[in-house]
Amino acid sequence: MARLGLVGVGRIGAFHAETLHGLAEVGELVVADADPARARAVAERLGPGVRWVADVDDLFTARLDAIAVAAPTGAHARLIRRGVEAGLPVFCEKPVAASGAETAEVADLVEKTGGRVQIGFQRRFDTGYRAARAAVADGSVGWVHTLRGGTFDPAPPPAEYIATSGGIFKDCGVHDYDAVRWVTGPSTWSSTSPCTCAKSRRCAGSTTLIMTARS
Repeated sequence: MARLGLVGVGRIGAFHAETLHGLAEVGELVVADADPARARAVAERLGPGVRWVADVDDLFTARLDAIAVAAPTGAHARLIRRGVEAGLPVFCEKPVAASGAETAEVADLVEKTGGRVQIGFQRRFDTGYRAARAAVADGSVGWVHTLRGGTFDPAPPPAEYIATSGGIFKDCGVHDYDAVRWVTGPSTWSSTSPCTCAKSRRCAGSTTLIMTARS
């Protein structure tokens, strides 16, 4: 069975930890976080089969078979690089990096080294999106003139999360960029972001995002 590493056990990382721990193929899950106490708490809550280490350096010496990255956005590119350079398959939460330039650098590295990297665009695996893509591809849906989609959270995320997320365009909007392009093909995007939440505004984020794509 596989030994997996997980970097980051905050809101989404703790969810991933529970999911990975429940997989029959995973023999051991090793977790690390910028806050070691949080990593320890997650490991203790999940019990046997989950081990915590003090930092990322210790994680990379744990003889891993693969690694998952659920750290803050600013750490994604660095951790993907480190995983690829260690020869490990890498799963990383979106986005790849905080800038387009750094994203391109990571993509170049993965291509040159033959690295195995998957980004967390889970909508590509949803039945509805897959059916829509097939209908566009075979023409059964007809000519696609307009596509409207909505992404909603029940409440704004914590202010401390927004501050390091990269903002709504990079942290949340990337799901829609990916899904629309995957279903319909290449597009050119423009966007506006009227802010309606004081908490989000203080953190340079937004709760309302309008995006337009043209083929």
